[in-house]
Amino acid sequence: MSIMNRNDIKIWSNLTIKTQSYRKNFDMVSKNDNIITEYNGTISILRIAEQQLPLIVGEYALSVWNIGLSALLGVDIKELLRVYAIETIYEELASIVDDGTLDINKYKKIVLIRTLVLHPEYRKHGITEEFIETIYRDLYSEDIAIIALVMPFQDNPIDADYYLTRKGVRVTKKSIFGYEEREIAASDYYSLKELMSKNDCEMNEYKLFSVVTKCGFFRIGDTHLFQFTPENTIERMLSKYEYVQEGE
Repeated sequence: MSIMNRNDIKIWSNLTIKTQSYRKNFDMVSKNDNIITEYNGTISILRIAEQQLPLIVGEYALSVWNIGLSALLGVDIKELLRVYAIETIYEELASIVDDGTLDINKYKKIVLIRTLVLHPEYRKHGITEEFIETIYRDLYSEDIAIIALVMPFQDNPIDADYYLTRKGVRVTKKSIFGYEEREIAASDYYSLKELMSKNDCEMNEYKLFSVVTKCGFFRIGDTHLFQFTPENTIERMLSKYEYVQEGE
């Protein structure tokens, strides 16, 4: 029988995940990059009963590489990966494609989860599992590989620089004067400076690896890349359905 936490269920029932996609039919930054679609999104809690606007509790970034289209156009995927290898996720992906650990040509598309950042108050309430369920619902099939970069924030220089020095979070609050909007530095909003101070690399990795393993991902070799399998997500979805049916 279902043993789900009522408080977590309440959070999930008010959770909304919003994604913006960026597509191009011509190359923009590098040759053949038109096979890549970029997605940026926010994870928010609806506050309808409180008559407040949604509260942002997380952000994420995805990239979808259309491998089938690249084959049709004669694109050299390995070369394109090398161009993008300035980013850790592509450096490690290029490595496992080059050595044959991952046969990228088995798939029509590769979905790369590059970033997931959560507000500290929501890091232990199953938000990651809800996010992965959304990815499963929208993007998964047997010919699509979903791969996540699982690396402590402080060890990923590009993300660390962006969220610590350049990124802001717009927060809107209702007051007697109406709605007031202000921008808070992402480093403060997500308490990222606290994460940066945690120097035990092995323990930091262990915690993250445990979370994604629970979500059904398995590690690819000794990289920081984990590939999704759907069994855990499906089981969780069935448990949620059972929980709702029991409550009716």
